[in-house]
Amino acid sequence: MKLTQITQNPMTGQLDIRQIQPNTTMFPSATSTLPQRQQISNTVFRPHWNLPTMSLSELAERERAEAIQRGEAQKIAEEQAKFQPRRYEQLVRDGMEDDEKLVEASAKLDRDWDDWKEANPRGSGNK
Repeated sequence: MKLTQITQNPMTGQLDIRQIQPNTTMFPSATSTLPQRQQISNTVFRPHWNLPTMSLSELAERERAEAIQRGEAQKIAEEQAKFQPRRYEQLVRDGMEDDEKLVEASAKLDRDWDDWKEANPRGSGNK
């Protein structure tokens, strides 16, 4: 008579189906149960939370590199934004009101904003 032993791997969750002989596996000797007992204790007595995948120094190194990269990207964006059209008050505050191209672009921006405000009075979208 053959028996079917169905077990589930605790790590992967996959089922393991085996045909076994009753006289060899039903009553194992004391020496053969030791590795099985060790294997079961290794799976039972483990932390129930996920263990870290990197050390604190690796995390700090990664965060530092990302912070440096963000800082460089921000400097580039600030340099590019200096010469973009913006409101005239902002040009005066930055001391760039002498640049004619920027003043013309800011005047156009201000006119467009005023036109939009006239075309869309406050509260008109709620009717």
